Formats: sequence, structure tokens, C-alpha cells
Amino acid sequence: MNKLIIVLLFFLASCSGVHRISNSDLSWLYRDSRKEKPEFLLYNHANDSSTIFLKMPVSFVPYQKNKSGEQSADMFLKITVFPSYENKKILDTSSFHFTAPFTDDSTAFILKRFYVRRPADKSLLMLNLYDVQGELLNQSFLNEDSSTQGSNAFLFYEEGKDYPLFLTVLGTTKNISITCNDTNQLLWVRCFFREYPIAHPPFSNKQPVVFSYNSDSTFHLHRDTSGFYQFRSTGKGIYHLQYDTIQKSGAVLYNFGDDYPLVTDANQMVAALRYMTTAGEYEKIQQAADKKEAIDQFWIDVSGSKERARFLIKIFYTRMQNANRFFTSYLQGWKTDKGMIYLIFGSPKTVYKTSESEFWDYGYFKGYGNLNFTFKKIENPFTGNDYILVRSAAYEPVWYIAVDHWRQGRIIQTNE
Repeated sequence: MNKLIIVLLFFLASCSGVHRISNSDLSWLYRDSRKEKPEFLLYNHANDSSTIFLKMPVSFVPYQKNKSGEQSADMFLKITVFPSYENKKILDTSSFHFTAPFTDDSTAFILKRFYVRRPADKSLLMLNLYDVQGELLNQSFLNEDSSTQGSNAFLFYEEGKDYPLFLTVLGTTKNISITCNDTNQLLWVRCFFREYPIAHPPFSNKQPVVFSYNSDSTFHLHRDTSGFYQFRSTGKGIYHLQYDTIQKSGAVLYNFGDDYPLVTDANQMVAALRYMTTAGEYEKIQQAADKKEAIDQFWIDVSGSKERARFLIKIFYTRMQNANRFFTSYLQGWKTDKGMIYLIFGSPKTVYKTSESEFWDYGYFKGYGNLNFTFKKIENPFTGNDYILVRSAAYEPVWYIAVDHWRQGRIIQTNE
């Protein structure tokens, strides 16, 4: 049977029994997979249509040899638009067949673009990638922001690249070209150069820091003759781009340092230890002339051996890097409430998402019972990834049990 017919039948079958995404376990979103995954980007290039960009590493592509011995991969992208995570009504669907050409360059990636009807504002796009047999290879989600100057109204290009940035986290020295569909006006850049504290423990009754929208500085950009705005970050911070400053919406560029999301800065490595050190221990490490040596010594002291210390360091700082990948908002990912829980407890066993909240379940935790956390989504013009933990005094004993595990050189069983 023709490949297209096979996959068409598969897609028709997959439309039956549609259920709410909020009822699906999405814990795989936060698993530490060493395999690179596809990335998607949504751009509203016109009032009635949008472009979805796909960037797919060749290491992900399921290449197969044909009768001539040549390798390629037939793949399908299915896009389903829902009103929200908790609504199973389908607003729109699109399906695309494409062939991924073969290359033996393991660092290469496949770039594709697909044109779709512009989704309704605040809708949710589910993007499923299939191979030619109809096996689901990857599932991703995109939130649509159709506001006049929302995040989907801009595209960013790094200097020397002919494809857009899929993540708007920059290094310090990057030159960026910016395009947007709706205006020839000045583009205002509001700058926020601030250092935020780490998250409070889950049992804390301290009020979270309230973000101030008063910018630290402002400058503006003109469109050049090629139709782009040219931007260069002036240091670590948040850059909020607007052509209508009366509204809070706008696109955002983040600069958390050249290596981000990797964790290479000794000061940040020290800061993350505050979750499991006493005030005296933390001050001693902070004041050490060689901070990396002091970090190593801390882990040797709690683990009892250099070999065990290396293992703990690998787990802890891999979690820190993953937190940056998964939870970055206006904060580095490891500083967020989700990042704090992920660092100490690891990847949750079960995750459920709605438009307003996220629920993490770790199952039975010895010495405590069933352990779960709820995070409430905060409306933030800078990011759709701002969540605050619902704190409770009931978490105090399990927090110290978990910290004590680390301080004995042991790691809680996780699902990573």
C-alpha cells in the first residue's frame, strides 16, 4: 500500500478518542534525555496565517535505506490546535509530509517551515512528528500569543545565520537582527539589569519578590534599509521589545551569560548549594579563594570519597543545567520554584498541566508519604513559563529528609 495512504489512515484513526491534554501524563517533558530533540517556533507573519519552523538534529532522524542503498527519511508533522490543555475541542488540524535528506555530519540539522492558518489567540498547538510507519517520534507544545506585539509577532536572527533563533536566550556578544510583521515604527527596548535571589524553600511563609516593571534603562531601534532592526545586548539582563509601550506585551531577549544553559560559573555553582548547606558552610565556600576547589571539598566531605563526590557533582549540576533548559522564565531556570524542587527531588514521576497550573507527583516518599507539588501560573509579559509553588508548612519535614539524603552522599531515587 502507498506510504501516504498508510499514514493518512493512521491520522484518521488517531483523531478518534481525542481526550484532554490535561489528563495526560507529561512528565517526559522534564526527563534528562541525552538525545537532541526537535525544536519548533511559531511566527505570525500575517493577519490570517502563520509559519511554523522546525529545527531537527540529524541524530534524531530515522533514516532508512531504499532499494538503491541511499538513505533518507519520510516523516509527517501533524498539528492539532486546542483551546487549552483542559479543552478537548479541536479548533484546527494540519498535516505535512516531508523528506529529510541524509547527511553523515552528526552536528547538522534539518530545517523546515510550514504555513498554517493563524491560530486563535491563547490557543494551544500540539505538534506530533511521525515516521512513515505512523510511529510517534516526538510531541511538542506551543502556546499561541496573537496579541499585537506578542512573542509570536517577532523573529530573531543571529548574525551570519539564515534561520531564526528558536530560543531567545543570548550570549553577551551576539548581534541580532529583528523583524516583525506589523510596524515600521520605532522599536523600544526596555532593559532590566537585576540579580534575583534563589527560591525560598517549599515550606517558607516569606512573600515572593514582586517583580517591578520599571525598567533600569531604555533605548530604541530604527529599521534599516533591509527591513530589520539591529540589536546587540549590553550586558546580562532582560531586554523587552515593544513598539507600543502602553501595553505590557512584547517580545523578550534574555542574556544570562555566554554559556547558558550550561553551568560553568563557579559563583552560580556555589549559589545553588545554599539549598543544602548551613549558613556557616555557605559563607565559607563563598569566601574561598578557589571556589571550585571549595565546591569539590564540600562534596567530598558529604560523600566520604572523591569517587562518590564526582558522581554527586555530576547528578546535581546536570539537574541544574536541565532546570535552565526546562524552566527558564525571567529567572535562570535553577532559581525558579520548579528549578528548586527539581534540583533537590529530581524529575517528577507524573506531571499534569492546565492553562493555570501544573501538578507534580513523586509518589510515595519514605518517611513522609505521598509527595506532590502544585505550581500556579503567573501572568507575566516577559514569559509564559512563570510559575509559583503553592507552599505549605507540611513540606518542611520532607524537605529536610531530602536535604539530609544529599548530605549523606545519597540520592533519592528519581525518574530521570
